[in-house]
Amino acid sequence: MIGPSRCGLMLAALAITAIAAPAHPTELCGWLVETVGDESMHEFALWLEADGDVSFLYKMTGKGVSTESSKSYSPGSGSFSLRPKAPEKAWGFGTTIGEAGDVDIVADIHVMPKSVFDETETPLLASFKFRHHVPEGEKKPPADFAKRQCATVPSQH
Repeated sequence: MIGPSRCGLMLAALAITAIAAPAHPTELCGWLVETVGDESMHEFALWLEADGDVSFLYKMTGKGVSTESSKSYSPGSGSFSLRPKAPEKAWGFGTTIGEAGDVDIVADIHVMPKSVFDETETPLLASFKFRHHVPEGEKKPPADFAKRQCATVPSQH
């Protein structure tokens, strides 16, 4: 029989081992859903999903949508948290593309800053790039954007 003091020591050792155990990396995936509506209105939605709890800062970069006569984009950034296996829409943007053009949308995933007021650049964890040429009059977007792009990021829990 193990005495109470020895049992307490064993429980403390188990707790320390659990705390010190290395965190498993998290797979973070992103994909872009593009729809084309009336009057050549293209809608873009960035979806993200992870297999573990993860928090990060996303920054939308790239050139956006450009044609010979116009450029449009809605770059932005924000903090975001995901629960395991729960895809969420992180960002959206829509524009009319009435002539041939190019789509260049990039989602850069960064380490979450220590404070929302800290403007220091944090390390890049992943970069999901969505690029294609849009022929004039495109009614159905290619399926390329819907393919998941995945990266392994450090787990936080």
